[in-house]
Amino acid sequence: MPERRPDIWLPAYVAAAPARASARLRRRRRLTDVIFLVCDHFEPRHGASDPRQPFRRLEVWASEYARLQRRCREAFGTAPVHTWFYPPHHGNEHLAALADMVFAGLGEVELHYHHRDDNETTLRQGLERTLTDYRRWGLLLESGSEPRQSFGFIHGDWALNNSRRGQLCGVNDEITILRQLGCWADFTMPSGDLCQTRKINSIYYATSDPRRPKGHDRGVDARVGVTDPGGLLMLQGPLAINWRAPGYPRIENAALTTANWGRLDRIRRWIDCNIHVQGRPEWLFVKLHSHGAIERDFDALFGERAWDMHRTLNESYNDGRRYRLHYVTARQACNIVKAAEHGERGNPSDFLDYRVRPPAHAAYALDVPHELICCTDERLRVRALQTPHAMTLRLRAGPLWQVTGTPSAIALDRAAARLTLETQAVDDAAISEATVELEPGFEPAALEGAEVLASEPHHGRRRVRLSVRGAASIGYRRA
Repeated sequence: MPERRPDIWLPAYVAAAPARASARLRRRRRLTDVIFLVCDHFEPRHGASDPRQPFRRLEVWASEYARLQRRCREAFGTAPVHTWFYPPHHGNEHLAALADMVFAGLGEVELHYHHRDDNETTLRQGLERTLTDYRRWGLLLESGSEPRQSFGFIHGDWALNNSRRGQLCGVNDEITILRQLGCWADFTMPSGDLCQTRKINSIYYATSDPRRPKGHDRGVDARVGVTDPGGLLMLQGPLAINWRAPGYPRIENAALTTANWGRLDRIRRWIDCNIHVQGRPEWLFVKLHSHGAIERDFDALFGERAWDMHRTLNESYNDGRRYRLHYVTARQACNIVKAAEHGERGNPSDFLDYRVRPPAHAAYALDVPHELICCTDERLRVRALQTPHAMTLRLRAGPLWQVTGTPSAIALDRAAARLTLETQAVDDAAISEATVELEPGFEPAALEGAEVLASEPHHGRRRVRLSVRGAASIGYRRA
């Protein structure tokens, strides 16, 4: 375990005591919005005893986190969402499963990156390779007519901007590179060790300096009315002394584990840290972190202890009079910060997509490596990066829900109610079959280059099997 270094941050914590006390008094007289997010350093290979264990871990996450969400919605009318910060050294073989979890509405995926002994050139090359690999599965891309590279970031071993005295990084000017590659915020802190910044319990903007490490040790507070202060947004989690922890006082560092789960005494410390955009104190941010791919901590994230934490949050901090609770992803938290800076007020959940658009994989899932060309509410276009034996494209919004087959590219135009399938054929011979699933009450229409082989009900929808010749265009309409 890294050595704790309270000497770095404790002076700032003590100095902020009067401000915390004043904020506690103000919260008694007004509605406070609690913006709650969990940023997971998600490493499924960690401590794995056999090659299948990482895959089983993701399977458990996909099923059990969905179960927790359903349980919370039934009980409270709202449910948590998760952010998986996934590191490339744990394998590209898990990217498809992570994309599926985004598509299922469980949360969003961002970037966790470990590296050492880098310089600016090698760091940039490594990040670009990683981002290319993630894009092959539609990850770290904003939805839009031209999807753009976009990600939140957590540094491996907390060592952002070479803050571990040259170990486990090597690049002082890391923030500059991250911003150039599309990073919109860093969520690394708190660490409580050597890498810990002197600035704590803050939302601020930091820069980095090629001449010295740990440029994010200080920065400019995010503030209402200041919309472009320069630097990279730093959204920190709570760091405090918890005097009411069971057994003895302990350092509160925002980590969710089964041994140190989200008890009421911890939740009170998180709120008390008073993390907010300056000028918008009624919007409080609680950013936690976890290493959630490890079985020993499953209970704190989607088991009974997680349920107890969410029940406490909803019973104590979601009464609609003194407190209102908002479960958000890292991206959504960043957007709420941006909304506050622009002077927005009221319900922060109105601003979840304020600047950074939703990830593309919230709208679709495709089970082969591909290039995402367009992803909007009306249009989707994807191209397979290799000729697949078969692919399945799933969509979040109907009336067309699923396409399976062997096309090289798929394009959907909802406004025109038309699906286009492209193949790599050089003649008009019938070379493949495709199957589409439509909402009940819809049927194929205006076929070009395709023939209906069968049309039948299937799990509450209509399945249409097609023979496809070259490029095919299929319309659909109400029956």
